[in-house]
Amino acid sequence: MKKDNETSEKIKIKEEFEISEQVIQQLPKTIEKTQKNENYLNIYCFQINIGLVFTYIYILNGTLLNVVNRIIFYNYNFRFNFSFLFLQQIMNLFLFSFVGKHSQTFIKHAGTISFNNFYHFKYHYFTFTVIFTINTLINFYGNQLVKNISMFLSLRKFNAVLLFLVDFFIGKKKFDYITILCIFLISGGSLIINSDSFSKDYLGYLIVFINNLATICNSKYSELFKKKTGDSNLKLLIYNAYIINPLLFLGIFVTGEYKRLKTYFFNNNSNHLEGSFSGLFFYLILSCFFSVILNSSFFISNEKMSSLLTNLLTNSKSIFISVILYLLDKKKNKLTLKMVIGLEMSTLGAIFITSHSFCNNLKFIKKDEKMKKVKIKESEDMNFN
Repeated sequence: MKKDNETSEKIKIKEEFEISEQVIQQLPKTIEKTQKNENYLNIYCFQINIGLVFTYIYILNGTLLNVVNRIIFYNYNFRFNFSFLFLQQIMNLFLFSFVGKHSQTFIKHAGTISFNNFYHFKYHYFTFTVIFTINTLINFYGNQLVKNISMFLSLRKFNAVLLFLVDFFIGKKKFDYITILCIFLISGGSLIINSDSFSKDYLGYLIVFINNLATICNSKYSELFKKKTGDSNLKLLIYNAYIINPLLFLGIFVTGEYKRLKTYFFNNNSNHLEGSFSGLFFYLILSCFFSVILNSSFFISNEKMSSLLTNLLTNSKSIFISVILYLLDKKKNKLTLKMVIGLEMSTLGAIFITSHSFCNNLKFIKKDEKMKKVKIKESEDMNFN
């Protein structure tokens, strides 16, 4: 009886060992499958990097946001930066708190939002709020000082070049020739497109340059946050909305902006509007909505790819902006030979970097699949022996 019990126990242990071994063998496969699902979208027979998808969402929203903001700043002369940013962050809170929590995709990307999580990484969140506020307010100010939208966008294109210099000289990163070529194709094309748009807005140019540096700090800090905490970059935006709103509300009163707002809305003799107040409110809501999508898509793209590739691809915005401006007013925005050359350079650069990124992703998938097969073969050999 004892022998029978011992043999039955041995059989059970052996079966349990075999089951656990199978689970261990299947674990890399499960993890890999999960990672693929997180990083790639399956569209028909293609696997597309999520970062790449969100980058082009960012480009589209950035284009629309720039056009809408120019209407607000110039057509309606609404230049109340603290109030404008306050409205954007109220929209952030509304979408993140009330709409986002009902979206499984949003919850998956954002993770758990709690006081304990905030308190644990509070220094990171407060640091990001400072960088974010400076970057956004400077962007508004530069947009208002540089009157020509094409020139403003052209100056903003130097983000990619500055990021490349930071990564190359400070980060000691290595880049292939295709990436370097694409940087200069897109940035050079943007300059050629707007070479006739230079004006004497020198203070505006300086402000936009500072805006570029602040944007780089924004991008790099989001990368650092992900490495240090392991949390999603979307949390930076969510907690930032909670921190920044009281500060902006205080800023509206400290700077005396509320007095100018009163004059703007209640001065009957004012002729600063090209349209009605209902039109202004429509564009403000539209701008706030675009800004939420813009920031969210930027951080998801930055998280899934790299800050350099994200900024490089977004430089292709000049293609869309130039085409939109030309279609809106063909007489004012004439299509010159310089513009055609610049557009071709920028377009080629955008196509090259996108296809290069796509090919690298395919290589990475194939390499992962080979490694998986090797691991499975090694585990099978070990089991056989």
